[in-house]
Amino acid sequence: MRRVNRREFSSYIASSTLSTLPLVSIISDSKAALPTAKGPRVVIVGGGWSGLSIAKSLMLENSELNVTLIERRTFFFSLPFSNLWLGDLLSFSTLRYRFEDAAKLGKYVYFNAEVSGLDRRRRRVQTNRGWIEYDILVLAPGVEYDYSSIGVTNLAAITKLKKNYPAGFVSAKEQEIIVKQLQSFEKGLFVLTVPQGIYRCAASPYERACLIAALFKKRKIKGKVILIDSRVEPAVNSEGFLSAFEELYGTTIEYMNSTTVEGVDPFKKTLKTDFDEFKFAGGAIYPRTRAAGMIERFGLHDPNNRQFEANINPFNYNFYGDDKVYIAGDCRPMPFSKSASVAISEGQHIAKVIVARLKGKNVNWTTPESICYSIVNSIPKEAILSRSSYQFDPLANQWRYEKESKAYNYRSQKLSTEAFAWGSFHLNEIFGLQKF
Repeated sequence: MRRVNRREFSSYIASSTLSTLPLVSIISDSKAALPTAKGPRVVIVGGGWSGLSIAKSLMLENSELNVTLIERRTFFFSLPFSNLWLGDLLSFSTLRYRFEDAAKLGKYVYFNAEVSGLDRRRRRVQTNRGWIEYDILVLAPGVEYDYSSIGVTNLAAITKLKKNYPAGFVSAKEQEIIVKQLQSFEKGLFVLTVPQGIYRCAASPYERACLIAALFKKRKIKGKVILIDSRVEPAVNSEGFLSAFEELYGTTIEYMNSTTVEGVDPFKKTLKTDFDEFKFAGGAIYPRTRAAGMIERFGLHDPNNRQFEANINPFNYNFYGDDKVYIAGDCRPMPFSKSASVAISEGQHIAKVIVARLKGKNVNWTTPESICYSIVNSIPKEAILSRSSYQFDPLANQWRYEKESKAYNYRSQKLSTEAFAWGSFHLNEIFGLQKF
């Protein structure tokens, strides 16, 4: 059984006293224009896979709740499956949907605004369209990038990297930039990096390398994909990815394992590792991720956590010392995959916890389930798969994979068909009438 090491976890199971945290001051006295709440108001901040799944699951658990989803965007873009857009296997339109449609289907309120403050004493969230009172607050604002983790601290260099060689794991705009790079790419090295720590979808950088290499072969581009990874082998499905690299792409992919990125100069287009320095023609530079800055600004992070993730009870997801505030999605610190499948199953559990607690009851923790398909070939479409669930070992103070976890490393068209069906099914659950 594989162990998942996480030094920060010791803080989760230690007893926690009620803490007095800094509060972001609320400037406006105006109240947001929302329908009058007839039941307990649950406010969710963030409309990614996690926030959307929690909103829908809450209404399925208790239709009397008043669920309000605050999201600054008007359109949702599915970063899971967006590698298929880069690889020319899906169109942009198959990944983009309206939050209004999700709210209508899920029978909750979508509030298009940006959150600027939190007052936990008065249970108020401040937005640019007024403050909102909550009975329960769920924060799922996603992640940001830590460019210092790859030796880049100069603001101009960070801005240049984001503009020209973005990671592609936070916004649709990033993916659009990468797509445009690939459309005009003619020759040279296209560099990809795998972050250290826990990052969004462990398989994604490796899948991306395969799909870009497949695109190069299809378009007969005289280029090479350089994949830089500090790990000895791919973080997930190592056998399947390594086989794909060698058997499908040969010299088109160079996998630089056990290699650390120490610096990137986006102006000179050079990248320095602990072994060498080379020039690149294009790429997607993916640094270590950290929880969205909102978590730190609101004093909800664990100061001992390298990725500034939330200081929450790992079984109930509430902030230690406040059972009215929950933190979910990629901001949570447990070493579970940061993927759509985990967000969905976690969202269902969090909804059960909230509904039960509003009734003065409790529910037992259930493991999230990670179902990670990776398309590794485009002609024909072939995929590999990783299925994982988790358990906590209190004696070892460690999270582990359950025995049922399994990697399917033999690439097949059947798994590819399943992958597309999985995406269509879950997007249909949230938005209705969607099909890849």
